[in-house]
Amino acid sequence: MPDIEIHAQKYFAQCAEDIIVMALLKALAQRDGVDLSRERYLEVGANHPVASSATYLLGLELGMSGVLVEANPALIPELERVRKQDVIINRAILARDADTSELFVSNHSELSSLSRRFVEEWQQGAVGLKEVVVVPASRMNVLLEEFFAERAPLYLSIDVEGLDLDLLKDVDWSRWRPAIVQAEPSEHFIQNNANEISHFMKSKGYVLVAKTEVNQIFMDESIRAHKKVSQISEKDDEESGRNFAALSRVGIVTRTKDRAVLLRRALESVKHQTHENWLLVVVNDGGHAAPVDWLVSEIFQDDPRVRVIHHDASRGMEAASNAGLAVLDAEYAVIHDDDDSWAPEFLASMTATIARQKKTFPSLKGIACRVNTVFEAVIGNEIIIERVEPFKSWHSDNLDEGLLSVQKMLVRNQFPPIAFMFDLAVARELGFFEESLPVLGDWDFHIRFVLKHDVWVLPEYLSFYHHRISSAGALGNTVHAGADRHRLYNQKIRNDLIRHAAGENGENRIAVTIPMEVQELAQNEFNHILWRLWQLEGAINGLRGQRPKWRRELSVWFRRWRNRLLGRTVEG
Repeated sequence: MPDIEIHAQKYFAQCAEDIIVMALLKALAQRDGVDLSRERYLEVGANHPVASSATYLLGLELGMSGVLVEANPALIPELERVRKQDVIINRAILARDADTSELFVSNHSELSSLSRRFVEEWQQGAVGLKEVVVVPASRMNVLLEEFFAERAPLYLSIDVEGLDLDLLKDVDWSRWRPAIVQAEPSEHFIQNNANEISHFMKSKGYVLVAKTEVNQIFMDESIRAHKKVSQISEKDDEESGRNFAALSRVGIVTRTKDRAVLLRRALESVKHQTHENWLLVVVNDGGHAAPVDWLVSEIFQDDPRVRVIHHDASRGMEAASNAGLAVLDAEYAVIHDDDDSWAPEFLASMTATIARQKKTFPSLKGIACRVNTVFEAVIGNEIIIERVEPFKSWHSDNLDEGLLSVQKMLVRNQFPPIAFMFDLAVARELGFFEESLPVLGDWDFHIRFVLKHDVWVLPEYLSFYHHRISSAGALGNTVHAGADRHRLYNQKIRNDLIRHAAGENGENRIAVTIPMEVQELAQNEFNHILWRLWQLEGAINGLRGQRPKWRRELSVWFRRWRNRLLGRTVEG
C-alpha cells in the first residue's frame, strides 16, 4: 500500500485518452483563464454515449458540451437519451462531396466503417459484416461551418475506423484551429499510418503530445509554446499591466495582392514585435500564390503562429479582412495592411495600456495610437522614403490621450486600420467589415464600433501609414489612386448615418445641429489654415534680394485669401 492516499481516476475512453485530454484542457484553463464550461468539443464517430467515448468525461468533470456525430442510425436513440447536453447528429462524414453514403455495420457496432474492407478484414473476418445501410453524409468543413461557424471546437476527436487521415486532410485548418486534436491511426489496417498522420498534423502547426495504444493526441503548437505568465501583483499597477498584456493574444490580418516588395516589410514588422503572443493570418486576395508562400516561409520559417489563406479571385479589401478575422482565436485583432508597418513596441504598448486603463474604464473595447504618415516611392524592388510627418498634420486635432471622441469620428476617420487594436468578440458582434464598400470600409467599421463601445487613445507614434502618391496599379494607395471613389462613398456613409438616425420612415425627425465639439473642431481647422497661410507668406517675404513682380503678386494673393476667410476686404 502507498504511504499517501491515491484516488482511482475514472475514465471512459478506450485507453484513458480522456484523462490525458482533460489534463491538457485543465492546464490550458489555468494558464490562460479559459472557462471550459463555455467551450465545446466535436466527436466524429461517437458510437456509445459512455463506453469508449472520447468526450463523456469532459462533460462530466469540466461541464463542457458539444456535437456528437454518429453514422449508425441504430445508435442515435441511446446517444440522445444519455447525452442531453450535446447535439446529436446522424451523419457519415466524408472527404468528398455526397449527400448520402453506404455504412458497413459490423457485428460489433464500434467497428462499423464507411470502408467495407475494414469491416470484412477485421481479425480475418472473425467479427464480420452485419448489414449495409445508406445514411446522410457531408464533408468535414460543412459540418464545422454548420455548428462551429463562430468559434472552432476546443477539442476535436475523429474515430472513423480507417479513414481518420482522409478527414483530417479535408479540414480547412486556416479556418478552424482546435486546441487539441485526437485521431486513430488503425495501423493494423493501414501500415505506417501513425507517422503519416503525425507528419500531416505537423505541417498544419500541431505537435504530437501523447500516444496511446490506439490513438494519437496533438496540440496546436502556438498554444503549447505560449509562455507562462507569472502571478500578477496587485501592488504594482505598471507591472500588473505588463503581465495582463502578456496574456493578451492579438490576432493580426494582413491582406495582400501582388505587392511582394511591400509585403516583406509588413511581415518583418510583425516578426520583430516585442510582444510575442500573436497570431498572423496573411490573406492573399487573388494575387499570385508563390511569392506570398515564399516570403512567409523565408521570414517566419514554419512559425506555427502564421497562416496563409489564398483566394482564387479577389473578393475585395473588406472581404479579405473578414476572411482573416474569421479564423482567428484571440482577444484582440488588428488589420495590418501589406504596405504599412509598426514600431517594434506597438503590440506591447497597446496591450499594456488597454489592460491598465480597463481597470478605470471597463467599457474599453479598443485602443488607437498616433500615426506617422510615410511618403515613399517604389523603384524596382527598392522603397525610397521621401518624408515622414504626423498623420493629417494639416489638421489641428491630434489624437490626445483619453477616450476617443465619437463626434470627431463621425466628422471624419480619425486613424487608419494600422493604428487600431480592437476586441475581436465585439467585431464579430458587429458583423466585421462591410464587404459591399470598395473603399472606406475601415471608417464605416470604426463608426459602428465607437457608437457602441469606448476606445482609448495612446498618444504615441507607434504606427506608420505609408503613402505612394505617384504610384498606380498594384503599388498604389486607394486613398490616392481611388480618390473619386473615396469622395463618392464618403458621402454614402454620411447619408446612411443620417437616414439610420431618422428611422425607416423618418419618424425620428431631428434638428440637424452642429455639436459644440464639432464647432470647435471646425474653428481649429480654420485657424490652422490661416496660420499656414501666414507662415507661407512670411517665407516668401523673407526671401533675400529685391522682390520680383510675381513674388509681390503672390504675397498679395495670400493676403487677399486670408482676409477673405476672415470676412475682410483688401486693396491690391
